[in-house]
Amino acid sequence: MDIEARLRSLESRYRHALSATVAAKAHYLALLDEPRSTPASVARARQQWETLDVRKRAIAARMGEIDDLKQKLLA
Repeated sequence: MDIEARLRSLESRYRHALSATVAAKAHYLALLDEPRSTPASVARARQQWETLDVRKRAIAARMGEIDDLKQKLLA
């Protein structure tokens, strides 16, 4: 797979991860404001949000590594 195709693939994965992270955070924040939310449901929502955020950051890091590789190859 060439570098440009790999970057496009990672960019697409990043956009999906970002969208999922935003939705998970919104769900978590909504549960915090809901008086009937159980502590367990709030904890699960927070864990899901944090897991998705870690995945999003990992994809961004891989994008940076590939971009650095691309720059080295072009130099």
